[in-house]
Amino acid sequence: MPVIIKSFMGIFFFALIVFLGAGILNYQTEVDRASGYKQDVIQELQNSNFAPSVLNACIQAGTEQNYNVSIDVSNGDGSHHTYTKHAPAADLADVVTAYVTVEYTSRLPFLGVETPNVLRGFAR
Repeated sequence: MPVIIKSFMGIFFFALIVFLGAGILNYQTEVDRASGYKQDVIQELQNSNFAPSVLNACIQAGTEQNYNVSIDVSNGDGSHHTYTKHAPAADLADVVTAYVTVEYTSRLPFLGVETPNVLRGFAR
């Protein structure tokens, strides 16, 4: 009888470790994907010289991937404008820098953990 109990305990702990490990790997994959997306947005903005069509396309692509993307641009005269999915860019003349913010949610379903995260970066 003690062998059966020990066997079931071993199987239970093994399954627990497998599910927990898979959840942690999934969680880290979500973080890496969001970080890569932020870097892609920064690179696209820099390569396009802050073109409004590219800025709006980056925000739209983020929305499709369940990211909340906002881009705050700074003009040469010191003024700032923030663009989101609800306020798209129209004219971006004399943009010096852009502050990119990507908000996303990471989930660890096995433990019921859901955390909102924010990634930030500058495009110059």
